[in-house]
Amino acid sequence: MKVYIYTIPKAGTYFLADFIARLGFRNTGYHVSQGEFLNTLKGDRDTNVKFPGRVSEKQFFMKTLRGMNDGELAFGHFPAPIMSLLLPDFSFVCSYRHPRTTLVAEFVDFRFRREGVKWIRPDQIKDDRQAFCAFLERQGPAHMVVFSQMIGVTLLANEPLFKELTADRTHILSFDALLSDPAASRALVAALGGNPDMAAQILADTKNADTKTKATNLDLDRDAFWTDQAEDLYHKLGGDAYVARGRELGWTM
Repeated sequence: MKVYIYTIPKAGTYFLADFIARLGFRNTGYHVSQGEFLNTLKGDRDTNVKFPGRVSEKQFFMKTLRGMNDGELAFGHFPAPIMSLLLPDFSFVCSYRHPRTTLVAEFVDFRFRREGVKWIRPDQIKDDRQAFCAFLERQGPAHMVVFSQMIGVTLLANEPLFKELTADRTHILSFDALLSDPAASRALVAALGGNPDMAAQILADTKNADTKTKATNLDLDRDAFWTDQAEDLYHKLGGDAYVARGRELGWTM
């Protein structure tokens, strides 16, 4: 079995890679997009955090995934589970989170951690709240595209006839539930062929690991980013409608 971790940005991408690697899968470090991948194992932590583009390699996603060996994992925001019939030796772990959480988290990453995203840096926009609005306008639509694709994957995974064809290889979870509900981590471990009794220790070890997306330790009032202007931009992105549809499909958030 190979594993592809499909996530909404800031819904546990690197956390899940570390978690699943502790079940015995080898983490390739491949952060997969349609026509390229980030070969994150080639860069040190500082490079991967601040300048991820420096470890980019051009390659069509199907060649990257099909070139993996049994027992390996890769990850990304590209909706490969939609094409699971073309990848019969893969299991797919799909993780979602409330867009209010993921949008703020990606904004913090872009503004305070990445050096290459010049337009959102504090030296370009001084006020954090104004910067968040700029982020919602410029990056928000792309962020919500991934959210919509996750809904599409969920629709497909819930279709009984498709499940028959794919042997139910798609596992959709709430990242927040994984962090807080022992049943969620046990279910994920079992789905990937591990002993569910290992789940609590694996989760604790992963929480203590130094992964790429650890918090910035900045003292930020994230609720304060949600000004009236930000709320209006969120509404224009369709955030509430996406959340409502996800809940209709069984998501918990």
